[in-house]
Amino acid sequence: MRKHLLAVGLAAATLFPSAVLAQQTCEQRATNRAVGTVAGAGLGALVGGAVAGRDDRTAGALIGAVGGAVAGNQLTKGHGDCSRAYGYYDNAGVWHASSVQSGQAAGYYDREGGWVNGAPNGYYGDHGRWVAGQAEASRAAYRDSNGRYVPAAATGYYDSDGRWVAGAASGHYDRNGRWVAGPAVGRYDVDGRWIAGEAAGRRDAKGVWVADAQPGYYANGRWVRGEARGYYDGAGRWQPVADVRDNRADRGHGVDRAPTNSTDRRQWLEARIERGMNTGALSRQDGGQALRQLAVLRRDARALRGRQGSLSPRQERRMMARLDVISDGLQWSRGGGVRQR
Repeated sequence: MRKHLLAVGLAAATLFPSAVLAQQTCEQRATNRAVGTVAGAGLGALVGGAVAGRDDRTAGALIGAVGGAVAGNQLTKGHGDCSRAYGYYDNAGVWHASSVQSGQAAGYYDREGGWVNGAPNGYYGDHGRWVAGQAEASRAAYRDSNGRYVPAAATGYYDSDGRWVAGAASGHYDRNGRWVAGPAVGRYDVDGRWIAGEAAGRRDAKGVWVADAQPGYYANGRWVRGEARGYYDGAGRWQPVADVRDNRADRGHGVDRAPTNSTDRRQWLEARIERGMNTGALSRQDGGQALRQLAVLRRDARALRGRQGSLSPRQERRMMARLDVISDGLQWSRGGGVRQR
């Protein structure tokens, strides 16, 4: 009977409310262990007493309380603390910077409140899934004017005093197409001119900042006009991100959204293929063949732009169709090799 009651108590612990784990501030996350112990004990006692038999409710409540307290304590126990955190992501996937010095930081809290060793390199995409960034670790972030760590992928963030900074960037391109590294706030117009101090975005119905699509981007110092979504790493390299276009060939392989213009789509597909070959989700033979096809497509697009400056809408559609063919021909193993958090 005692074993049965112990099982009941531990089962109750599995119902530990997720609300207790919801991270609102870094300090709350650091103190969740104590809160989890109390909440787990209370819930365990209630469920233990309810599930146990009529004659065993007192014992069931006691054992449930113990089991719930232990589970609550363990579930909320982190491996880091705010004094060693670069910052944290809130439940909406928005970055909150800390004032911890670079030499003292060792990790960060993800949007689930879990401690992650190392600095963040990526972003939360559609449906709240973590998308690993392609930038080198040393270029995946920057320090703002007050020395706070900010991921380059963040189009806005909260500073360590809780103030919202919209339109954040790791730098900007000047009118001569030269990269000016350093924290910046602003946006580009359709001609690639940087407008300092103006953020392009809005708050959605839930109050979460949503950045607008870029009117273009810089590649090798040259402005490429056309709607694009992405960010610049610390060295000024454009990093395209997943967009709202449904890419049928990539469903079931960890990513179901692809950029909507041919240049971003090609770069995005190249990165996925290389990652797939490295993880074993795509064979070297298939991946190598696809990369060679993408290289031909890149040369063709470059030649067209060299003659006329940019692709016509018809040429753009043809490039996207060729990319669809390449993507459809990839034979991914189960899971697609895209690591998600």
